[in-house]
Amino acid sequence: MKKIAVAIQKGGVGKSTISVSLAAQLAMSGKKVLIIDADPQGNTTSNLIESFEYDLGEVLFGKVEVEKAIIKTNVENLFMIPTLAFSDNETNGLKLYRTMQASREPFIFVDLVNVIQSLGFDYCIFDTSPAFDAFEENILAAVDEVVAVIKADGYSQDGLQLFRNNLKDCQKRKHIQPIFKTIVLNEVNHSYKLANEIIDALKTTDFNIIEVPQDQNFKSSTILRKTIQQQGAKTTTLEAFKKLADILK
Repeated sequence: MKKIAVAIQKGGVGKSTISVSLAAQLAMSGKKVLIIDADPQGNTTSNLIESFEYDLGEVLFGKVEVEKAIIKTNVENLFMIPTLAFSDNETNGLKLYRTMQASREPFIFVDLVNVIQSLGFDYCIFDTSPAFDAFEENILAAVDEVVAVIKADGYSQDGLQLFRNNLKDCQKRKHIQPIFKTIVLNEVNHSYKLANEIIDALKTTDFNIIEVPQDQNFKSSTILRKTIQQQGAKTTTLEAFKKLADILK
């Protein structure tokens, strides 16, 4: 089973929509895919499902077994472990786990993915939060590869550099080596000079650069709890996710 973390230290770049679209693309190829919503905002969960009984916070606190928290989405071969974004019961919240327990359990996600692998999944994808603390480091210790999502603007470039620096520091301190060689440029608009300059500069690096164009279908797909593949999208959008899935196979 291949484990992938979709991450960046910058909010508002569309990380959750990229995570969902990647997971759906892999599932469409006939692979059994699990997406884990590891962001307390719960955007991935709200993008895919309306209701659920158990969430990731309960799994991490040991209140429920992993198998019970895994639910099927409306996409064939795609399953998820959801996150309850807003809860009256804070003891079940992922946010509380991050604050109270994450630094004490550095290998919890290693153990988690071992269980998931035993259930026959081909891919496990983590949608992470726009932070980089003990919780994210625990996820990175459990994955094979990291995919960063940015926009072609100056702010995202700063976030990318910060993420690269923190990842290198984490790798050195924790002796982990997740591969980081793929960057997704989201909402690309080639009519902007700055965007083209940023894209051209990134293409001179050793990274795989995937360009996802601006596409209004993302907004409607989120509202309707559909993937971009189900909703319909620009040909260039669908081609971008096929390319991304091929790179990560």
